[in-house]
Amino acid sequence: MSKPSYRIITHGNCTDGFSSAFVVKKYFNILFGTQLSAQELQKIDIWSVKPQSLPAIKCTAQDLVVDLPQPEQRVFFWCDHHLTTKPQGKLPQNYFWKAEPSCAGYLLTLAEERGLVMNEELKAFKKAIDIKDNAEYTPKDIEECFYAQKDYKNPSPLLKMHMIDSLFDTRDPALNEVIFRGLLREELGETPLSSPVIWQLNPLFFHRAHLENYERWRKHVDTYVVYHVDIKTVVQDDRKVTFSKGVADRFYVYMKFPQASYSVNLRYDKEDDAVRFGIGSNVFHKERCKVNIGELCREVSEQFGSSGSGGGHYAVGGVSVKTQFADKALELILEKLKKG
Repeated sequence: MSKPSYRIITHGNCTDGFSSAFVVKKYFNILFGTQLSAQELQKIDIWSVKPQSLPAIKCTAQDLVVDLPQPEQRVFFWCDHHLTTKPQGKLPQNYFWKAEPSCAGYLLTLAEERGLVMNEELKAFKKAIDIKDNAEYTPKDIEECFYAQKDYKNPSPLLKMHMIDSLFDTRDPALNEVIFRGLLREELGETPLSSPVIWQLNPLFFHRAHLENYERWRKHVDTYVVYHVDIKTVVQDDRKVTFSKGVADRFYVYMKFPQASYSVNLRYDKEDDAVRFGIGSNVFHKERCKVNIGELCREVSEQFGSSGSGGGHYAVGGVSVKTQFADKALELILEKLKKG
């Protein structure tokens, strides 16, 4: 009798999605009580998808879906942590949801409950992905990860995660996909922090390119970013410029406007003919956040987007809306933030 042909479906072009798939594949036997060989584990296929694209995927009973909304079809395993995907009622066997900082961190907790020994590397990795995915940075963390350092002889686990993220966050979507899926199909180390195949690509080169692009972007965005004093919200509308420079630094606005409570950025997605909104609270002053941003994104999605196109955490989220409704969506967002 042949063994099941498993497939891991994860949040594409996302460090937490990558890390979640990594944890599931690396600790598969611990998580599920199986006895797959190293060769069988390596053959497990990886699919990376956008949350809004998941309904178009025909999931099967051998699929493992992580860091994504609950699929319509019954799958072998589902795990997520976003507030907007919180299920109603009792979950089926092998279905897990909890409001944790990261999905990868939650998966490690599940693995620990099943016998995984959390050594120092695993603890460091969990802490780093929790900080990165839930935006739990300190100003010192921002300086380390978003600005050039004198040397990189002893990078912190958090900085290493940023380097890894740079590998599949280039301007070339096809390259991103090849690297993202390719790394997860190779032999895995204990965590991404020590996985040989990852460091063979020299992610520091990619990271340094990112840093240069951050600096170009900061200089460019200063010409059109607007601070709304009455709402204490920074709005960065990339539709106002005919071209963009560099790579977006999503925490720069809080360094520039420390008095802000929220930020909203908009960018046109030509591929989907949609406008993508990123909404966040001041990463250094989350106590100012009185609006459930994940719920706000879902509300905007229901009015102006499509199913599964909006959601996130309490303090940060994103939503994709139809291009013709972008201005009305922005009005609603600013109104909600002002009331909050």
